[in-house]
Amino acid sequence: MVDHNHWLDRWQEDRIGFHEASVNRHLQNWFPRLAPAPGSGVFLPLCGKAVDIHWIARQGFEVVGIELSSIAIEAFFAENSLDFERVETDRFAEYKSANITLLQGDFFDLKHDDLSHCQLVYDGAALIALERHDRPRYYDHMLSILPASCDMLLISLEYNQTEMQGPPFSVPSEEILQRYQNAFSIHTLETSNIIDERPRWRKVGLSALQESVFSLTR
Repeated sequence: MVDHNHWLDRWQEDRIGFHEASVNRHLQNWFPRLAPAPGSGVFLPLCGKAVDIHWIARQGFEVVGIELSSIAIEAFFAENSLDFERVETDRFAEYKSANITLLQGDFFDLKHDDLSHCQLVYDGAALIALERHDRPRYYDHMLSILPASCDMLLISLEYNQTEMQGPPFSVPSEEILQRYQNAFSIHTLETSNIIDERPRWRKVGLSALQESVFSLTR
């Protein structure tokens, strides 16, 4: 199990090879087609210091992110030259700057009211950060906190876990369908083998890496 201390240590030690320095190309491609009305809330689970946060905010949306590490959150604001206010609540430390709110704390402490204004979830790297035995709880909690009208843009990875253990972890497409199909209509937007784009993973023995993008609509 990859626990909280694992991720906190990685941020503390700057072992963040999972962080992408540029806006996710799938987000740029599909978000304009799936986005809710301007001004709506967009939720980013396990968001780190993703540059995607600022990109979505600049499109005119209210961004809410949840992240365990205060180092990641403060780095996000510093690297994007954004001032912020920090307020302690009973469950989170809340960092806010204009239309960006990042909650420092545990995803599983989120409640339905925290996301009541959100109309879209962008799960770009949260699901694949969880081991198989941890994911059922994630699916169930996600469904319990989302508004009834909230859709999702989801990116996942699939590979032979005998070749690499993760994180990021392999998430079979069938698992996503099984867990979310009762709440959403699920469409595969694109699927491709991206192993040539990830040479460091080929070096550790990975022979293929399938990346899939899904739209989940109520």
